[in-house]
This record gives sequence, structure tokens and C-alpha cells, in this order.
Amino acid sequence: MKPMRIAIVNQHPTDMLGGSEIQCDIIARTLTEFGHAVDYIAVNGRQGSDYGLSYKVRAVPRQADAIADQVIAARPDILYWRFNKHCFARAAQRIRQAGIPIVFSVSHVRDVTRFYWQPEAWRNGGLRSARRALKESWRLYREHRGFDHVDALVSNNPDNLGASPIPLKAFIPNSMVTAGQPFDWPRPFCLWVANIKDRKQPEKYLELAAALPDLGVDFLMVGQLQSKSYGPLLAKGPANFHYLGEKSLEEVNGMLAQCRFLVHTCHPEGFSNNFIQAWLQGRTVVSLAFDPGGLLVGESLGLYANSSMETFVAQTRQLIDEPELAQRMGEEARRYAEAHFSPATNVRQLEALFRQVLTSQEEQ
Repeated sequence: MKPMRIAIVNQHPTDMLGGSEIQCDIIARTLTEFGHAVDYIAVNGRQGSDYGLSYKVRAVPRQADAIADQVIAARPDILYWRFNKHCFARAAQRIRQAGIPIVFSVSHVRDVTRFYWQPEAWRNGGLRSARRALKESWRLYREHRGFDHVDALVSNNPDNLGASPIPLKAFIPNSMVTAGQPFDWPRPFCLWVANIKDRKQPEKYLELAAALPDLGVDFLMVGQLQSKSYGPLLAKGPANFHYLGEKSLEEVNGMLAQCRFLVHTCHPEGFSNNFIQAWLQGRTVVSLAFDPGGLLVGESLGLYANSSMETFVAQTRQLIDEPELAQRMGEEARRYAEAHFSPATNVRQLEALFRQVLTSQEEQ
């Protein structure tokens, strides 16, 4: 088949290491291996820098018109937008008017929610935090108009597909690489991995550590401190809690390979990469408030507390007290992950969706 020119809009993991950025890099690399020409439109990227990758990176300011200008200049056959609804309405309108089809990738439930209110937004910051959440909800509402110009929707979580009226849509799982760096810790440990901000609920992990002080297991936390208000909380955690700062993808993989299991406290979102990372390293998951696609319960890939802190503590204690159970669940999770989260398999599905969009355009 004829190779495609494909543009991707998101921040780049070289500039901002996050879940969707890692996914876009995997997609860009794999599409390039398939013979396609990829332009990665790196929002807030390093202007004039050579990223030294197999695909082209075009750095651009975080402005709707600047993003649209760069996409149009790249002259792609199709655009893969994975930058949530940031700068979305204006950029999407201009890009679609230029005749470039748009595939929007859902990374969070709020991407497909016209008016989204962050759960418990006031808890940590009081009225100021609630005001900030209201302002963000209004922004998401305004940017939702961009879906008038979207040709297809793709989601890494099947639960988020039904919220959008766009008829052409597909569930395509995330993928993950398994290479890791060696990691050593003097005591057995469980691990929490995410960028530290309100919707990830890091304070729940500290509560968990405080509730289980005498089991001989440490509670390690890794992630960029994005909400500075959490700094004092992390500094005064219980004796069995240790915040290790931001780590690379390979470092996290190495830590997961040595941990007892992954602990997850985030509110529902898209499909957290750290689930897949843990499973591919043969580690199960204990999750407080999110079971993506029902896989933890439905496929026995982990334990889900359904937002009950009491259950969350009990499930964590169970896996600490029964390491053979944690090991067995982790091995089952690895087998499932190797079958369902392969970059080659999932990017082929995305490639097929791109061709379906382009074929429908030619037929109109």
C-alpha cells in the first residue's frame, strides 16, 4: 500500500515525560518503521533543536494558530491529535478547512465530556482549587467545539467511546516498551508511579503507607511534582514512605521489575501507562478508584477497591502478606499484556483506521 504522510500533535517526551507523550513516540517510531513519513508537532518543544529521531519533529508554541500553521505546513495526509482539548477548537477548525482529516485520540474521560468537573477538586486547595477547577471546566466546554471538525475517534479505553457522537471510532489499546535499568532497594517495596497532581490523588498513597507501618515493606513514589502544594505533604510522609522524584521510562521499568506490585490511586482517566508497564514486568496492581476497561476484575489482572479506602488497605495488606499470590497474579498479567499491548499489533490497527478515514474522504 502507498505510504502515508502522518502528523501527530502532542508534547514530546523529550520535553515533557507523560503517558500520552510516551505513546505518541512509540506510535511515531512504529509508523516510521512501517514506511510512513511522520511529522511530530511538538507543542512547547525546543525550537530549532535536533531531536535526533527516526521521524521529523517540528517544535511549536502552545498556541492554536501556531499549531495549525505547523500542521498545514507539514502537508500530511492525515492528523493524529493526542493533545487532549488544549488549543483544540480553533486549531481543529483551521486544519480541517485546509482539507486535512483529523483523528482525535482520547487520553482521558474529560476529553469526551462536554462539561467536566474534577472530582473533589476543592479538597486540597479549598476555594482556590475549586475556582481553578471551574475555570478548567469552562475551558474544556469551549474547546469541545473542535469535535465538529473531527473525522474519527480512537480511545485506549473502551469505556470512553460511547460518550462521543462521532460515528467512526475505534478502541485501540496503548503499547509499552519493556527495556529497563537495574534498580536496587534494601527492603521489599511496592511502587506508585504518576505525575504528582490533584487528579492522581497521591495523598491516598501516603494514607495507605501510614495504615500499614509494620509489615516490613516500603512504599516508594515516583513522578514529577507538578502541583507544588504536594511538596510539604511528601516531605513529612510516614517512615515507610519514600519519594524518589522523577524517573525515566527505563528507570521505572527497572523499579517495577523489582517491586512487589504497583499501587494506583488516580481518578478515572484514559488508560494509565503504568498499568501496562507493571503487567509487562510481571507485576499485578492494586487500584483504589479506577479499573480501566474492567480488566482488573474481568481479567484478574489486579485488585480494585472501588473507591473504598478500607478495601484498598485490606487488598494491599493481602498482597503483602501473600507474596505468592502477588507473584501468580503478576505472571498472569504478563501473559495477558504480551498478547494485547504490542506496539506492532496496535499501531497496525491505527494505520488501518487512518486508511479507512482517507478512503471515506475519497469516496465523498
